[in-house]
Amino acid sequence: MTSMFRLKRPSNKLIATLLVVTVLAIVFFYRRPIAIKSIEHFAKPYGLYISCLDFSLDWRFNLNVNQACVTFPKGEILVRNAMWQPWSNVLSIEQLKVKHVEQLATDNKVEKELPREEQPKKINLPDALPKLSISSIEIDSFELLHPLHVSVNTISSNEFRITGDVNASVKIHQNTLVGNLVWSLSDLTKWIPQAQKLSEDNPAILTELALDESKIQTSLTFDGEVISADSSLDITSQFHVSNCPIDAAIKGNVLVDVDVSSFDISLDLTQLSNDISVVNCPLLQEYFTEDDLPQLSFVFPQTIAINKTHINLPTLQIVDKSNTHRSIVLNDVNYKTTGELEVSYKIVLKQLITTKQITAEMFDLQAQGKLSTNLSAQASELPTSFKITNDNNRLVVKNVKMDTLLIGNLSSEFSFHDTQTKQLQMKGVVNSSTIKMGELKLAKTSSDFSLSGASFNDLHLSVDNQFFNTVHPELKIQKITNHIDVNIKQLETLSFSGNSTVTKLLTQNINFMPINMTHTGQASLANITLSSQHDVSLENNFIVQLTHQQAEVKVQINQQDISRLQKIISQLQDALLIKEGKLSANIELTLPQDGEAFIATGQANVQGVSAKYQDYVLNNISYQTPLTFDSAGLQLAESTLHIDSIDAGVRMTQLEGNVIAQNSVFRLKQVQGEIFNGTFLLGDLWLDGREQQFNINIQHIDLAQVVALQQQPGIQITGNIDGNMPFIMDEQGIRIEDGRVSSLAGGKLTIIDNPSFDSIKVQQPELALLENLDFTQLESKVKFTPDGWVFFDFALQGINPDKKQSVNFNYSHQENIFSLLESIRLVKAVENKIEQKLTQGDKK
Repeated sequence: MTSMFRLKRPSNKLIATLLVVTVLAIVFFYRRPIAIKSIEHFAKPYGLYISCLDFSLDWRFNLNVNQACVTFPKGEILVRNAMWQPWSNVLSIEQLKVKHVEQLATDNKVEKELPREEQPKKINLPDALPKLSISSIEIDSFELLHPLHVSVNTISSNEFRITGDVNASVKIHQNTLVGNLVWSLSDLTKWIPQAQKLSEDNPAILTELALDESKIQTSLTFDGEVISADSSLDITSQFHVSNCPIDAAIKGNVLVDVDVSSFDISLDLTQLSNDISVVNCPLLQEYFTEDDLPQLSFVFPQTIAINKTHINLPTLQIVDKSNTHRSIVLNDVNYKTTGELEVSYKIVLKQLITTKQITAEMFDLQAQGKLSTNLSAQASELPTSFKITNDNNRLVVKNVKMDTLLIGNLSSEFSFHDTQTKQLQMKGVVNSSTIKMGELKLAKTSSDFSLSGASFNDLHLSVDNQFFNTVHPELKIQKITNHIDVNIKQLETLSFSGNSTVTKLLTQNINFMPINMTHTGQASLANITLSSQHDVSLENNFIVQLTHQQAEVKVQINQQDISRLQKIISQLQDALLIKEGKLSANIELTLPQDGEAFIATGQANVQGVSAKYQDYVLNNISYQTPLTFDSAGLQLAESTLHIDSIDAGVRMTQLEGNVIAQNSVFRLKQVQGEIFNGTFLLGDLWLDGREQQFNINIQHIDLAQVVALQQQPGIQITGNIDGNMPFIMDEQGIRIEDGRVSSLAGGKLTIIDNPSFDSIKVQQPELALLENLDFTQLESKVKFTPDGWVFFDFALQGINPDKKQSVNFNYSHQENIFSLLESIRLVKAVENKIEQKLTQGDKK
């Protein structure tokens, strides 16, 4: 009995089986935490963590994953309803979600560079890949406008297809993934914010270029280390810039290599050809001939390197296929992500100019240098600061013709200078020679300029100009020197000040003293407005002020001593001497636009002017008149001219008359004055030398003063005469044919101890009746010739009271009035000098 109930010891096989079952049971019941811990152990270097995992195995060892959640530093991945069938090697996933989030700068989790042995290596794919089927993939990234939805299906043993928002095919060749993708820029605008903004900012250009619809074929390869993209472009289109149509043709391949470990990018544009044509641009057609319109091409002979810190473009050539002498070369273009940009440039423009507006036998621009700037500091569309070093810039233009302007030679050299104040500074010189504009000619000009400023928003331009030997039919100027300072704000407004000196100005046989001018002004480029003020200083500091406001110009002469202009006046009339007097004037004009007539209006005022012309003395001239100057000439409204006295040997006083000017032709009306205690009146006289007739009427002329002109001793006469002097003016001169004077009121003539009369009386004793004559009538015909001779035919009637005898006396007399007045002036001059000597002697 005892032996029957004795227990048998289990076999080793059974124990092993129980252990396996126990382990499997433990693994089954604790499969999730075991799987999570195992995956996290191997994925920890990559920052991967499992936040959820729900899977199961069926009796055929099919792996069913109901849900898997994977988090990593830049996002998370969610897998739902996935199944892997190992026997048929099929992997199907119902839903795969990838969420990419932006890492904040304040995050303490800093992405570390992977150890070298853990960095991406060449793809080592298994020989038999599963047949893949993913129904839905959703990629949600902060760098995308909307989530991206695609599906993936295997179509052969080494190829699968991606469909949905992106359509592509991917093949596997020798551990390399090869994909083909057809896309357009419109696809990028749907998902990428930067592309959408570019499209919104330039909708017309992108549409006209057909870039939004043009298909781009891209071949992608990935070997685990480098992603290579080969994109084929073939775009021909036209777009407009400021109403200027530009034809563009882009054809060729763009090659891009991206190192996934360092994200270094190599961009190869050597196989991309492009042609930019402006032959249909009407704006450029005005400046280029039809066979010389630019045909531009951008050439990238070397690959472009891009990494996390900078972009390097070894060479960019902008060439003109229609003219090989026109080119721009940029070398060693380096841009750093901090905003720093450096580029070496070389510009060559050498060509004939035969445009509709300008022609030149040669235009030669050579410029080279190195540009440095910081784009991150820009406050406007242009960099606020930049530096150009090692520059050399030269411009030569020969035989320039533009409308009526001709320039034989024009040359300029300029350079940029670095300053310790970190200001932009450019200096240069511009020289030209053999300049002609219509009838105006200049021998040469020279200008030194300097441009400086802390930024484009605050610039200062200083220019020194010299103009040599300016010649015009109406004037000659030996030299003009000019200095101008210009302050430019925001590239929109400017203010300027400066001065000019004109040396040896000769016009109308007038040689001016050096003329000094000062200038101030303001301008707005945005509003196209200009205002300026100019003070012109003539000889003896005689000031003329000129104010300019847009098209309105005002000339102002404040009241000044006119004698300051004596040197100018003497050259106009060397015998005219201004002793004293004041001049003031103001003139306003509007600069005419195309088709408009020129007109200037104003007023001139002359007060208290005393002058001497040859031996004539004029005292206290006053004249004030409105004036107008237009295309027909000078127009003066009828205004009164007053002169206190004119002494031409015979003194005339209180002269007044009206002055009129029509089309620069002067006319006198109603000129009256006093002479010989009587008056005279001139009705109408043109001063342009035309053939005309005018009349001078005299009233109450004192005979005693007239006879006194003869300076004959012992002859005395009383009474007054009236008369009319009809003058004739023609090419022979001025004459009187039929003048008459008379004295109807009578008078008295006495002759006592006159030697001339006494000698004649010996031969004609009857003349003794004239020694004491009470005349009742005196008449005479008057004739005047252009050479100054006056002929009188006197008829004298009266009675001699001593002899109680009637007298009827006819007498002819001639006198050269010019000689008579000259002798009178000579006598007066001698008397004045004697009186002056006596006065000086008394003072001593």
